[in-house]
Amino acid sequence: MTFYIGFVYLVSWLQTADRIPPSRSLEINSLSMMILLPVLIAAGWLSDRIGRKPLMLFASMGGLIGALPLFWLLNHPSELLAQLGQLGLVLLMGVYYGALPAILVEAAPPTVRCTAVALGYNLCYGLFGGLSPLVATWLMERTGDEIAPAFLIMASAAVTFVTLFWFRETYRASFGVVPSTAAT
Repeated sequence: MTFYIGFVYLVSWLQTADRIPPSRSLEINSLSMMILLPVLIAAGWLSDRIGRKPLMLFASMGGLIGALPLFWLLNHPSELLAQLGQLGLVLLMGVYYGALPAILVEAAPPTVRCTAVALGYNLCYGLFGGLSPLVATWLMERTGDEIAPAFLIMASAAVTFVTLFWFRETYRASFGVVPSTAAT
């Protein structure tokens, strides 16, 4: 959930931590968001070909291993390195969020799917995603380390990685699809 930090928090963080001008911080963020869209689409397509779990396991492991180096890049006063750091996060987020909708829907039985997914996802996203910038700021102040938000991503990635082992791969299964009798 704390991948949410990527866009909500990083614009102001680039300005305060790296002293990157506001206009350039917004440009870095805007370019990253433009790249996120095709990555999301490609990851969704790929999750239908090779499965949801491999992509989400890859993104989770990438968050666990890559968060510190990516935040080191983000914390660099070089605008180019800050852009590369954010692009690294965008790639991980895009892969993760490209596969997420399908795995969420397929994890719930058809009779309660809409309610279960909507409530579970939105409550968690609102709680954890909404509090992420606050917790990241608290961590930075508490530790005195500007790359401390990477530990949020690492913790979230570790929990996600372990949790994914309880999910069964579903990309070849059909869930709640009623066969059409009109074609007979």
